[in-house]
Amino acid sequence: MGAVVRAFVLPDEDTWVVPAFWRQEVHPRRGGCPGPARVVPPDATERLRDWLRSEKVAKSLRRMTSERDVIYDPVLQAEGWRYLSDWQSSDDPGAEASVLGAAVATLLTRCHVTDAEYLVDVWVSRFGIEFAVRVVGELAGIIAASSLWSVDPTAEKTYESLWRGEDLRSLYRVARALRSHLAVATDDDYERACEILGGYRTSPVGRITTSYLVPTQVGWVDDDCAAAAGWSTDRERGAESGWGDERSMSAILLHAASSVRHLELLRGTITSSLLGYRSLSDVGTVLDGVGPAAAPILLGPFYLQLLWLHDSNFSSSERFGPEGLRLLAEIPTDDAFRLMCRDTVGALRIRLAALLKSGMITRYPVRALRILAELEAAEPATFNDKYGRPGVTNPHESAVYKDLLGTQVLAEPRLVPAAAGVLPAPVLARAREIVASGGAGIGTGLVDLLDSHAKTPYYRLLESAEDEKRAIAALAAVPTDEALGHLVDRVERKYFRPALLTVAKRDPQRALRVLIAKTAKKQATEAPETLVELLRNHVLAYPEAVAEALPALDAPARARVEAILASVAGPTAQQQPGATPPVLAGPPRGPNGKPMRVPDLPEWLVLPTLPAISPRDGGPALPQDAARQLAALLAVSKIAAPHPGIAEVRAHCEPHSLAVFAWAVFEQWQAAEYPAKHQLAMVALALLGDDTTVPALTALFPSWAKGSSVRVRTGMDVLAAIGSDVALTHLHRLARKAETKGFRAQAEQRLGWVGEARGLSPEQLADQIVPDLGLDADGRTTVDYGPRQFTVGFDEQFAPRFTDQHGAPLARLPRPVATDDQELAPAAYRRFAELKKDVRSVAGERIRALEQAMVMGRRWTGAEFQRLLVRHPLVWQLVRRLLWATFDERGGVATLFRAAEDRTFADIDDKTLALDDAATVGLAHPWHFTADRPAWAEIFADYEIIQPFAQLSREVFSLATTDPGSFAGSSTEGRKLFMLTARGWRFSQGHDAVLRSWPENRTVEIGFAPGYHWQEPEQQAKQLARIRVWTTTLSPDGSAGSGQPHPEDPAKFADLDPIAASEVLRDLRFLTE
Repeated sequence: MGAVVRAFVLPDEDTWVVPAFWRQEVHPRRGGCPGPARVVPPDATERLRDWLRSEKVAKSLRRMTSERDVIYDPVLQAEGWRYLSDWQSSDDPGAEASVLGAAVATLLTRCHVTDAEYLVDVWVSRFGIEFAVRVVGELAGIIAASSLWSVDPTAEKTYESLWRGEDLRSLYRVARALRSHLAVATDDDYERACEILGGYRTSPVGRITTSYLVPTQVGWVDDDCAAAAGWSTDRERGAESGWGDERSMSAILLHAASSVRHLELLRGTITSSLLGYRSLSDVGTVLDGVGPAAAPILLGPFYLQLLWLHDSNFSSSERFGPEGLRLLAEIPTDDAFRLMCRDTVGALRIRLAALLKSGMITRYPVRALRILAELEAAEPATFNDKYGRPGVTNPHESAVYKDLLGTQVLAEPRLVPAAAGVLPAPVLARAREIVASGGAGIGTGLVDLLDSHAKTPYYRLLESAEDEKRAIAALAAVPTDEALGHLVDRVERKYFRPALLTVAKRDPQRALRVLIAKTAKKQATEAPETLVELLRNHVLAYPEAVAEALPALDAPARARVEAILASVAGPTAQQQPGATPPVLAGPPRGPNGKPMRVPDLPEWLVLPTLPAISPRDGGPALPQDAARQLAALLAVSKIAAPHPGIAEVRAHCEPHSLAVFAWAVFEQWQAAEYPAKHQLAMVALALLGDDTTVPALTALFPSWAKGSSVRVRTGMDVLAAIGSDVALTHLHRLARKAETKGFRAQAEQRLGWVGEARGLSPEQLADQIVPDLGLDADGRTTVDYGPRQFTVGFDEQFAPRFTDQHGAPLARLPRPVATDDQELAPAAYRRFAELKKDVRSVAGERIRALEQAMVMGRRWTGAEFQRLLVRHPLVWQLVRRLLWATFDERGGVATLFRAAEDRTFADIDDKTLALDDAATVGLAHPWHFTADRPAWAEIFADYEIIQPFAQLSREVFSLATTDPGSFAGSSTEGRKLFMLTARGWRFSQGHDAVLRSWPENRTVEIGFAPGYHWQEPEQQAKQLARIRVWTTTLSPDGSAGSGQPHPEDPAKFADLDPIAASEVLRDLRFLTE
C-alpha cells in the first residue's frame, strides 16, 4: 500500500499584522497593536528623586542658566525652581504639585528619553493621568508662546534656533512617554484627556502635540496634516528658526497618521529632525496606524530618504536598503511582491539573496506563481546604468524569473493542483507546461547569469558573494537532473561544491544518476579527477541509496559502482579489525548514561575514505563503525568542552593516527569550502591534533584573514587546545606578528588562558614554548639528499655553518643535482630554507625577551635556567654572550658569572662556578656590577664575545643628576617613538603618549604632540609634552593617556627602582639626542 500523500493547504496570503520586530518599538496608539506593557515601576518616585538630585541634572541647570544668553520670565522660572526644590530637598514632596512648575522644570532639566519616563510615571502614579496631560499641554503652550525665555538683545551671538529645538525635543520626549499611558488608559480617563487636550489646540505646536497624543481624534489629524504644508512654507520667521518651531515638530504627525491620505499630505512637508536615525519605531508606528497600504507611499522617493529605507551604500538613492526590503517582505500585496522582484532582480546588479532571504516566495506561494509568471512574460525593468544613462535593462531578468517560477512549480508538486481554482488561466497554463516538460530548461537562466558574472570580474552582475551563493543555491533547488548536471559541470568553481553536496544529501539517487552520466560522458577523454572523486565519495557516503539504485543502472554504470565498493572492501577488509573500545561501541552517552541526541553528520564528511585509527598496543586498526562513533563524539563536543569520551579515545588510540584522522576530516571540510554550519573539523583538530597539525593549519591563517576572521579565531582556539610547545610557539608568534591588532590581541588572550591554566606568567610560558626546530643539543641537524648528507649548525650570530658527510667545511649548502634523490633532495633544501627563517625569528624574539628580562628584573631558579636556557640548542648561543648573576634572598647580587663554551660557568677570575638548582638566577644589569664593569668588559673582549644587546656597554643614569621632567618641550623624530615599542613601551589609546609599566605598580608616560593620525606621515616631528609616573592600578591602560592624573595618585619618579629610573632616562635621552 503506497504512502498517503497529504493534501496541500493553501496559506492565508492576505491577512496582515505588525511584525514582532516592529511592535517592540512602536509608538502605541489606542486600539492599535499591543506594544510593550506600560507598567509604572514601584520605585518610580525614588528614581525621579535620584535623577533630579544627580550631577547630570545639576549640570543641565547650570548650562540653562549660565550658558544661554537669554532672559528668563521671573514668574515662570520661579515656578520651575520651586517644583525642583521640592523634589531635591525633601524625600516626600507632598501630594500637591504645580502643573506650570512641572512643565517649566521639564524644560530646565532638558530631559532625555529615560528621564522623561521618570517624570511621566510619577505624574501619572502620584497625581493622575489628567495632571500629566495638563503638564504636557502647558509645556506645548510655553514653547509655542516662547514665554519662558527670550534672547538677550545685548548678546553678540546666540543660538536661538538650536535652543528652541532642544525645548521641542524635551516636549516630544514627555509626550511620547505620556502617549504610552494614554493608549492603555480607561475609557473615562481617555475621554477626559481628549477633552482637556482640545483646549490646548491654540497654536501649531499645541495642535501637533495633541494630535500625536490622541491619534484617534482623526479630525484633528486631518486638519493638522493639511496645515503642515503651510507651516513648512512659512518664511516670515526665517529658515533657521524651523529647527525650533512647528516646521520641525510636524514630523511627529507621521506617528498620528491613520490613512494613506495623511501620508500624502505630509509628503514633502516634514523633516527628519525629530525622527529616529534608521529607527524601527517610525516605520512600525506608521504601519500600525495606516496598515499595509502605507508601504507603496513609504517606499516612494520622499519617505525612502526620510525614514532611511534607501540603500545608503549605493550610488542610486532610489534603491531599497535593508529596512526597505524588510518592509516589502512583510506586506501581503501583489504590489509589494512586484516591487521586491523589480528592485532585487530587475536592477543593474542583481541582489538575489535579498529576494530569497525575505521569505516572500515561500510565505506567499500562490502570489509567487502569479507574479513570477507575470514578470517572466513582461518587458524587463529599465534603469540607469553606472554612467547615468537611462533605459538600460538587465538581460538576465526574465530568465531568472522563469527559473524561480519553475522551481516553485517543481519543488512542491501539490501546489499547482491545489491553487488551480485561484490562478489566472495563463499562469495555470504556464505552470502545467513546466510540469509537462519535466522542468526542461529550468535553471539555464541562473547558469547564464552565474557564467556571465564569472567572466566579468570588474563589472559584477551579482551584488555580492552572498548573492552569488544564493544564486547557486537557487540552481541547486531545481529538482531536475539537468539542473544538477549544471552544478556538477561547475563544481571546481567557488561555492558550487557545497551546493552540490547539499543536493546529493537531499536526493542521493538523483546525484548518483547524474554523476555516473557525467563520468561516462567524459570517459573517452578521461573523466576529470574531481568527477571521479565526487562519484567515489558519493557511493561511499550513501550506501543504502546506492544499493537501492544499483539494479536500475546499466551494466557499465553498475560495474563502475561495484568497483568503488570493492576498493574499500579490499585487502584491508580481509584483516580482522581491532577491538573497539567501549566508548566507541555505540552512540555517545550523556552524564545520566543515556544515549545523547547526535546532530546529523555533515554532508561533506565521507567516513569510508578516512584513514584507519590504530590502537596504542600496535594491534589491528579499529573497525569502520568505530570511526563513525568517533565522528558522533566530535559532533557533540566543543573545543572548550569535549565529551568525556574523547579522553578515553585518546587513551586507547595511537596519538598520531588520531591526528591523521582529524586532518583528513579537516581536508574534507576544506574541500567543501568550509561550510560554517558545522564546526566538526575544527573540533577534531583541537581534540585529536598534534604537532604535525600545527604548521599546516597556521599556514592557512593569512588567506582566512581576508574573508573569515571567525575562522582565524577558531584556529587560534585549536592551537590553544592542542597546547603543545609547537602549537603555543605558533600562537606566540601570532601574538607578535599577526597582521592586525585584533588578531594579535586574540592570540595574546589565548596564550594568557593557557598560561593561567598552567599557573605560568606570559614570560614563563614564552620560555617554555621556544621550539628547538629539530636541532640536536649542539644546535645541529642533517640535511639529507639521499646519496649526500650535510650537517648544518649555527654559530653564535645564528649564521649557518655547513659540513659534508666527511666533515669537510662548506661555504654554503649545495643545491640538489641530478644524482641526488629527486624527492628527498628538493624537500630537504626547502626545509633548510624554512629552518633559516625560523632560526632568525626565534633568535630575534629571544633577544628582545632577554633584554626585557634584564630591565624588568626577571628571575629563574638554577634548575629552570639550566633546562630552559642553557640546554636549549638556540637560546644557549645567547646565554653564553651575556653576563649573569645569582641573587640572595634580599635581591642583592651574590655572584656574577658567564657561561663558557662547554656549558660550564665561570666567575670574574675565570674559575669554575657550581650552580645550585635552587639558586636565584637573573641577567645582570650594569647597576649590579658598577665596580667590576671594566674587568668584565675586558674578559668578554678577550674571548671576542659580541653581545646580542647592550649590557656591559649600557648607559646608566640617575635621578640624582637628571630630572625626567627636564625633557618636556624637547623635539623628537616620530619614528623613534615607534622604535620605543620594541623596547617594551606601548602607545596609549589616543596615540598621543607612550606608556611603560614597571615593578612596584608604576607606569611611566611620555606624552607628545601632535598625536599620531592615520593621514599624517610617521616621520613628522613631535614635541615631548608631558613626562610623568602613575600608579598602575589607579591609572590602567587607556586612562593614562587621558591627560588628567588620578586626584589621589601618590606616584612620583622617586618610587622607581634605580634600574627602572635609569632605563626611563636612557629612553628619553634616545628620543632627544
